[in-house]
Parts: sequence; structure tokens; C-alpha cells
Amino acid sequence: MKKILFGSTMLVAVGALTGTAMAADPISLSLGGKQEQYFGGVSTFKDGNREDGFGIDTDTEVYFKGSTTLDNGITVSAMIQLEAEADNAVNADEQYVTVSGAFGKIQAGQKEGAFDQLTVYAPVVGWVSLNDTADWLGYAGTSSFSRGSNYYNLDQTLNDDDAKISYFTPKFYGFSAGASYTPQPGGSLVPATKKNRDLAQFGIGYDNKFGDFGVKASATAATQSNFWIYQGGLSANYAGFTLGGTYTEIDDESASNGTVYSTAPSSEGRLWSAGLSYATGPYSVGFAYAQTNHKSGGDNAIYKLGADYKMGPGISLVGNVFYGENDSNTAAGSREGVGAVTGIVLAF
Repeated sequence: MKKILFGSTMLVAVGALTGTAMAADPISLSLGGKQEQYFGGVSTFKDGNREDGFGIDTDTEVYFKGSTTLDNGITVSAMIQLEAEADNAVNADEQYVTVSGAFGKIQAGQKEGAFDQLTVYAPVVGWVSLNDTADWLGYAGTSSFSRGSNYYNLDQTLNDDDAKISYFTPKFYGFSAGASYTPQPGGSLVPATKKNRDLAQFGIGYDNKFGDFGVKASATAATQSNFWIYQGGLSANYAGFTLGGTYTEIDDESASNGTVYSTAPSSEGRLWSAGLSYATGPYSVGFAYAQTNHKSGGDNAIYKLGADYKMGPGISLVGNVFYGENDSNTAAGSREGVGAVTGIVLAF
């Protein structure tokens, strides 16, 4: 009954917003997706009780998307993203509906919220993120080619595709704002097995250009019970150069520490990243750095140089070399070394 009431409330709200409107054309879905294939390896100075080696990583998804514009100017869009890997237990990566117009944008479904969508992140070239680079290095006491404990990762996103409702304002002189909410289990949208329940997100973003000079900035936050995450980002671009960085502060005073951002006993601490990139024609190159500093003493740091060559529309060859270190603050010891990852990325 609660699900029916919640769904009816949403329909009434959207109906009141749009009024009587008909679409000129029904929604027709188009096919798209991505395919990423990487090969690389690491050599360590401190092995953290793990062997060095080579590996291959892949990320493939298929997209179905479509939209239509109603007679009153409101646009309704659908997006379905399916995982296409044999070792992935999740079938749908994202699926959501977007209703947009002069009032802004409403999203409902499995899609990251205001925290991730508004945050300005450090520029990273080579498609392999700073956190994925740390995964290739491997954590002390864990497999070289798996993430291990989220506690030691360098991911500054919430990475939450749990079902939620989000609203984003229109841009006003470069400024925009947004908020998201993921309901409690039994509150109709989120099963009890999901981690990001009763999670609120909000933030402000800025994106503007002054001649050939561009500036982006953001201030975002998320909270669940007594768990808070604060994040700020800033970047500037000119003549092909982009310089930027992101800072994250994690404050966890909840009874069940780490229920949102980490699976570790304590996730209090800070993360920061910075990067400088340059793009000209089909070529891009960039250097990026990230580091963690956690309350319990475990830390990670990654320095990465990446390159991207666009062979043609939707086809990129990428390469990355990196140095990284992590201190697990456990008997497994620290892991420190260098590595390289290359690959081909297709977007279709």
C-alpha cells in the first residue's frame, strides 16, 4: 500500500507540474554503450605480502536511451544501462527517468545524485581513474588486481546508483543547485539490502566562461544519520590546459561507522586530488595526484601520468604509468611500487 501511495503522489506531483500536455512523438529508444579493455602490470619495492604480476581489466555496458518533448516544452527522457560482463553480478548499472524544462530537472530511479553530479573533480587523462590505478597496484594483504577494503581507496565519489529522487535548478549566471534523497527501506524505493538508504545529498555548482577562460567550482555534502561528507572542487581551463582539484572531508559519528562511504571500522579522514591536463587535436596528456589521510593511520597515495589518442569517432587508445604507495596500518605491511596500464576504449 505504501508503494502505491508513494507512486500515486509522484504522479500527482508531475501531473500538476506539467498540466495537460501531449507529446508530438512517443519515446523511441536508441542503442549505445561503451567497451573498455585494459592490460597492465605492477612491480613493487614493498610487496605488502602480495606477488607482482600482470592482469587484464574490462568494463562493458549497453545503453538504451530516448526522449520526447511535450507540446508544452517539457522533455521526458529514459535511460537504461546494462552491464555486459560475465563476472558482474548486477544486471542494470543505471536506469532512470528525467523530466526537464524551464523549472529545472527532476530525476527518479537508479542514478547517482546531486553529490556526484555537481562535484568538480580533478582532471584525469587516460580513462583509468586514480582509484582504479590504486586497484592495479593492489592493497597490502589483498589481491593485486582487486580493490580490497574500500577504506583505503581514493574514490571521491559516493558511487551510489541506489534508487532515489533528485532535483536540479536551472543555471543562473553559471550557478546551479541540486538535492537528492534515497528513502528508508519500507519507504517504497530502497530494499533493505541497499547501503545508501535514508541518504540526503545537496550541493551548488558553478560553470562559466569569460572569453577563452573557463571556471568550474562546486560545494557538495551528503549525510546519513550522524555520517557527513563535505566536498569542494575547483578547476580552470584555458587554451587546452585544465588545472583542478577536489578536497573531501569525512566525519563519521554514527553507531555503524562507514555505512555510506566505506565498509571499514572507521572512515573518518580526508582525501584530496589535483591534476593538470593538456589537449590539442586528437591528443591529450595529463598528470594527476591523489592522497588519503585517515584517522586510524592508513594512507594511500597515487601519482599518475596518462595519455589519450583519439583514433577516430568513439575510438581511443590510452596509456598510463604510475607510482603508488599504501600503508594498510596492519600486520600485512605496506605496498609500494610502479605500474603501467594501456588499453582501447570504444564509445558507441
